[in-house]
Amino acid sequence: MKHLFLDIETMPLKITHEDVKTYLMDKKITKEKRSLDPNYSQIILIGTKIQDEMNFFSGEEKTMLQEFWSYVKEKQPTKIITYNGYKFDIPFLLLRSYMHTIKVPININMNRWNMNSSNHFDVMLFFSHNEIFLNPNLEILGKMHGIEIPGEQISGRDIEKLYAQNQLDTINEKCKHDLEILEQLFEKICFPSLQ
Repeated sequence: MKHLFLDIETMPLKITHEDVKTYLMDKKITKEKRSLDPNYSQIILIGTKIQDEMNFFSGEEKTMLQEFWSYVKEKQPTKIITYNGYKFDIPFLLLRSYMHTIKVPININMNRWNMNSSNHFDVMLFFSHNEIFLNPNLEILGKMHGIEIPGEQISGRDIEKLYAQNQLDTINEKCKHDLEILEQLFEKICFPSLQ
């Protein structure tokens, strides 16, 4: 089986239209909430790991998405492995791609009740048992299962500030860190349960 581990980093778009600013303020939609919504945010990094190959896609969003989807089409993974991918990574990637009129070359399962036998497996849904239990933090979950990746853990809240400071290497390190924990959790606990 060819597993593609996937993680994205996002940040809010700069809002200049006064009506949009007023709407966001009236609805109390904070910058933090906006960073989780593809209507108000953009993808700044896509990290993937397939077998021993780790890739990061960055730069102008439309070009990055085109390169990412070409890569997925070329690699033809058996399963895409995410952490919160049913609620965040995959819908975010799809909607931002549609906004740029980019054709998505594969059909990714979004039916979480069919997750075990589909082409998309969400490790967070596995550990929360389809959200019956708490949705744990990825790094904490890794530590609970003896998986610790050396290096500084960076919060998603820091991404916009790091991006503004042009600290792209630090953002890449965060994504790499998350991909390594994701892969080890899947291989150690989730994958054996699918056999």
